[in-house]
Amino acid sequence: MTTLFCNANLLDVEHQCQILPNTSVLVDGDKIVSVSGDTKSADRVIDLQGAYLLPGLINLHVHLFGTGAPSKALSGGSLQKFLMAVLKTPLGAKIMDGIITKNVSAQLKSGTTTIRAVGDFCYSDVRIRDKIKAGKLLGPRMLVSGPAITVPGGHGDGNFARTGETVEELTAFVEQNVQAGVDWIKICVTGGVMDAKEIGHPGELKMNLEQTKAVCDRAHALGMRVASHTESEEGLEVALRGGVDTIEHGAAINDEMLELYRQNGSAMIITLSPCVPLSFLPPQVTKLDDKANVNTKIVGKGMVDGAKRAMREQIPLGLGTDAACPLCTQYNTWRELAYLSALCGMSPADAICTATLRNAQIAGIDAVTGSVTAGKAADLLVVGENPLEDLRALREPLYVMANGRLLEHPQQEKMEDMEKLLDSIDLESLDFSVDV
Repeated sequence: MTTLFCNANLLDVEHQCQILPNTSVLVDGDKIVSVSGDTKSADRVIDLQGAYLLPGLINLHVHLFGTGAPSKALSGGSLQKFLMAVLKTPLGAKIMDGIITKNVSAQLKSGTTTIRAVGDFCYSDVRIRDKIKAGKLLGPRMLVSGPAITVPGGHGDGNFARTGETVEELTAFVEQNVQAGVDWIKICVTGGVMDAKEIGHPGELKMNLEQTKAVCDRAHALGMRVASHTESEEGLEVALRGGVDTIEHGAAINDEMLELYRQNGSAMIITLSPCVPLSFLPPQVTKLDDKANVNTKIVGKGMVDGAKRAMREQIPLGLGTDAACPLCTQYNTWRELAYLSALCGMSPADAICTATLRNAQIAGIDAVTGSVTAGKAADLLVVGENPLEDLRALREPLYVMANGRLLEHPQQEKMEDMEKLLDSIDLESLDFSVDV
């Protein structure tokens, strides 16, 4: 089937979101075949009447095993052990597949047509990705890492990661993930906010340089790139010296680390979506104690400082949401753009370019998607108002097309109470500074 979108205001992300009025986009099957001012015949014609058409959003850091509703399931203890045991059974796998199916649908309905999932349970993301590829399920393009790789006491230990200590154990996990069909390798060089044992020291180093380098070397030899959970300057140094390709979350960048970014061709993937609500909503909402609240702000400040320097120094900067974290839903990719704009001074146009073409370039899929260009996949998002004037225009898509499959006026299931809480945050007044 051919589909013609006509009378669109097209955001040309290859030219800094220049608006091209009265543009027509012709789609044949799963590909864009022409972008012009002409109106052509097609099996299906959609007159956008001046609505805004842009590439589908790309979210480079998601977890698909949760909705973003606060939960104790990943906090350790007997409940976590019970759930992990259940997930290893055929029934548990079926339950998890149902959860992920619902969450990839939420991502797609919100206008996100490509996701990179970086940590799952028992290769659940791999199974769902393969169903989407086979046309058995409607969902976004998925790049998946399978279970993350960590060390004892490291981030993800006991839940979404496989844990080893020796170089032999860790590299064996790389090989097993590759055999399972993953697209990326995910490691956890540092701990996370909830892993921290004291105030002022989030992102504690967990994987040493030898372990990190061994994993990266083996992954690269097998044609895989490596993403690392990294939330401190100490962890950043180990990750970059070890050869990590994308720094997930990030930290402040000194001159030495700047040079390593450049030498490696590494990118930073900022994820402010959990940090903002967990830092600035009241503790009765976040359920965080003082230690976790302060450490969240420290991590947030490190991300912002790192992103600002990456922007100034032209280090590749991408974005993701860390969906499934508390107060971080599967349908709010647009909020990450708003946080990046408010906290890092990025213009709405640059934020949109980051969430589309730049993310595609970092993921190595820019020949396939990331811009509205003839020959690329028909991954499209249509919104009623101009997102260059207000990024909130992205929150209610009129149309979403993923690989040529169209959703008209997608109905999103949102957690309205959570939306009210997130909307109550004054982005203009945010400040991650803390006294430790």
